[in-house]
Amino acid sequence: SPPSDQATRGLHPASDSISTSTALLRHPHLFRLRLSPSFSFAPPYLSNYPILHVSMSLSALISLLVPLAVASASSHSHYSTILPNHHPANVAADAQYMSQQHQYASHNPHARSTQQKEERYEILTSSTILERMQKLVADYPTFATLTTTQEWFGLPRAGSDSDCPFDKNYKVSGKGCNNYVLIIQDKEAYPEDPDVQLAGDAEYYLNQEQGWFKNSDESSTNAGGDKSGWKYIPDVFLSGAVHGNERVGPSSLLEMSELLVEAAYCESLPRMRYKPKELVDEMTNNNNATSTSNNNNENNNNKEEETRWKQELAMAQTCRQSLTTQQNIPPPLRQWLARLVSTRRSIIIPTANALGYSRDEREEDGIDPNRDFPFDIPSNDAQKCMQTTAGRSINELFRSHLFPIGLTFHGGMEVIGYEWGAPTYLKKDAPDERAQHAIAGAYSRYAGGFPGHVPYDFGTMNDKVYYVRGGMEDWAFAGSWDPERVVECTPKTFGGYPPEKTRYNNSTLRAFNMLIETSSPKAPPRKDLGKRTSPLVSSNGEENGHIARNIRLALLAMDVVEPYVAIRGVAGLKLEDDVVPAVNLRRYNGVSYFENSMIVWVPGSGGGDYDEEDGDDSDGGGNVRRKTKNSSGTKITWTVGGAFNIDTTELIFGPWDTLPLNLADVNDGTYPSTETMELIKSSNEFITVKPSNIDDSTTTEGRSRWHADGPHPTSPDDTFNPTFEAEIDTSNYPPGTTLAIFAKAKVDKDWLDPAANVGPSGLGPVSHMVNARRNPSYLATNAGKVIRGRVDDWWYSVPITLVVGKAEEEAQVLQEAELNHAPMSSVSNEEGGAVVKAVHVNARLGYLPHVMETVVSRDANSNRGVAPTTLSMPWLLGALSIAMIVMLGLVTLVRRRQRQKYVQRLERIAEEEDSFSVGSYRDDEDDAEVGTCLDDKMM
Repeated sequence: SPPSDQATRGLHPASDSISTSTALLRHPHLFRLRLSPSFSFAPPYLSNYPILHVSMSLSALISLLVPLAVASASSHSHYSTILPNHHPANVAADAQYMSQQHQYASHNPHARSTQQKEERYEILTSSTILERMQKLVADYPTFATLTTTQEWFGLPRAGSDSDCPFDKNYKVSGKGCNNYVLIIQDKEAYPEDPDVQLAGDAEYYLNQEQGWFKNSDESSTNAGGDKSGWKYIPDVFLSGAVHGNERVGPSSLLEMSELLVEAAYCESLPRMRYKPKELVDEMTNNNNATSTSNNNNENNNNKEEETRWKQELAMAQTCRQSLTTQQNIPPPLRQWLARLVSTRRSIIIPTANALGYSRDEREEDGIDPNRDFPFDIPSNDAQKCMQTTAGRSINELFRSHLFPIGLTFHGGMEVIGYEWGAPTYLKKDAPDERAQHAIAGAYSRYAGGFPGHVPYDFGTMNDKVYYVRGGMEDWAFAGSWDPERVVECTPKTFGGYPPEKTRYNNSTLRAFNMLIETSSPKAPPRKDLGKRTSPLVSSNGEENGHIARNIRLALLAMDVVEPYVAIRGVAGLKLEDDVVPAVNLRRYNGVSYFENSMIVWVPGSGGGDYDEEDGDDSDGGGNVRRKTKNSSGTKITWTVGGAFNIDTTELIFGPWDTLPLNLADVNDGTYPSTETMELIKSSNEFITVKPSNIDDSTTTEGRSRWHADGPHPTSPDDTFNPTFEAEIDTSNYPPGTTLAIFAKAKVDKDWLDPAANVGPSGLGPVSHMVNARRNPSYLATNAGKVIRGRVDDWWYSVPITLVVGKAEEEAQVLQEAELNHAPMSSVSNEEGGAVVKAVHVNARLGYLPHVMETVVSRDANSNRGVAPTTLSMPWLLGALSIAMIVMLGLVTLVRRRQRQKYVQRLERIAEEEDSFSVGSYRDDEDDAEVGTCLDDKMM
């Protein structure tokens, strides 16, 4: 039977093992014999599930045939008994599909990559790192890009002809070493992101006055909204070996990158938003045991798409099960990794000091890259910064991005260090110290320890490590807001470096860029590096190690760069994740947020009562209510991530027809737009509901998974994240209403509390991380990227749609849901039957086309009285057309009357002058002249 965990989207685990002969005898209706070179059996709902493979030897097959024949005979000896709901015409197609399985397996990059990896991690050489990065990009081009700072920025190479000979295997090489940059992001989500469109023309990019690349608005011709959403994707900076002999960082970052893109790839399959319509029709036709020639022709015309869906479904099953069984990554964590790929832009420079790493030397040709940054150095030492290619590479990456957070991996001790690490502030706390302390503590806890090694100590670099001048960490944190400590560099190495490249705007350098001293030995033994068996599980066991724990640490940095809110369930039905890499439809080209939302049908019976308003409406947003514990409404669950303290969170819901189709700003892509939020706050039709499972006695309403005390509130369905729940009453809405439901949250207010001894004194929050969370007016821009505060500090989920069902459509919904295996939830009634509570009508693997057609057309026909730029345009065009028709009719009528009067006047003249006849005045030529005169008079 299918696994009970709906998060697998109904995919059979490959590890499902049964006794074949026993299963066939006991459950002949569950299996189908497929005739192919590799005999396999499959469940009848093949359209939704990959093949459950059962390998058999010839003797095993013979031993099965007799009991199979007996079982078949006892079931009327009819093929359709073994193949219920499966039309015989499809048997040949199924056999052909099975014969393609082994061939197609060779195209599964996840299967190839996992087969070649050993259980225990190892320190990788420069050549191996390059080889695996090239393979990663080749296998997963949708999620990974590989370039060099030489291609991207025109930087020189450090080293000689004898250094880095393996670079010849890359498309660009020369004397010295390439400095490689690996970019992890969802290219399908934001195809206009300049990082996706790398062309290697550094001078063109760097000379753009309006930022690095062309303004995306110039090339955006879509009518559905601006395509500049890439501007708001948060950047994450991850640096490996700034010191070449500190070896843990590069291997950790490569292993993390492979894990990320493998998870994103698995989650993205099949690479279609919904199951092909032909497969849905096929299931319906098979159920009715009828098939028309038209349907057959249509299926044949779309066979390629259908085959692709089936193949990718099988690949999804393989790679997802591999992650679960081989690396202990269950569906919630797989989906979390996929979210990090699709909603972040991670810039990884695994061997920043490429020359030093290849030589296993600390410095780059005798110069320490971590003393090469223009912060807190004497002004007369301007020639002593930006001397190295490593330093310049990092500088160019910061100049071309907008990093709120970063990590730089080192070695020689085991500690996490944050600001300050500069001698000027030796006895001072940094601004935003409380936030840095919280994040560093989470790094330490999630990294964990292992035999002989305790979890990382953490604190300021001045206290836990030692101070340095020209350090990268303090430069990245304060270079934009502490200009007195910054020097414009004028190095002489490599022919010099323009001083304006160390002249920074007010936004570039405000990152939490923490130092990770990974291990006391700079190249620890392999037995202390950890295993691949549980890379995401924080434990103190032997499976943990220096690489394993720093994989987790880097992933945590990617998560907390930006908070997020996601709705997870409706009436006990667990929804798909709201982020699906490479598949999610973006709100471009007229596709509305309504059409792109998860749509859930619920019976139109509602019920339940609300307490009186709680009086807390300080933020606006309509009537704030809390559901009584004994009520029986529709329960909604949601979570909050990327944060620590969840100060307040709530649901808000109301009719879709009061909202614009495009909830994002039509000019810059900001979601939700100010207009949308104002409509929600000012509308009497939107109701706000507080969660019912929170403790009113606490100052905050919840905690994230990264909090020192763990997540709260929790749910048995998700032990990793907090789960909030509230019930909404649909009884006041007429059947057929479509409701938009949002969850929102405010987080980490305590980060605003200043430390006791801040230096420089008198400063409030200075970092992107704190200001983006708790400063509504905050705006930072660099190289086309944007970080801005949220209106009233609220972080919104994408909406889901709740359809209040009509009684007459319930039977159709349930019938179609059962045929297409749509996710749904139910409860037992007093008669021992089941009452359906919710049906996900547009699930990826259980799409209900007929229900969706009804729902979408119903919403399209609703009267929307807002957002004239989007919603009222059709009405305005219609009204204008009618007005023009009326005007043309009036003009024609006036002309006709004037012509009649003119002709009558001519007739009177003709009667008075016998020498002229009326006919001579009304020939074709004269008529044309008369018409011209009339036209001239009318103009």
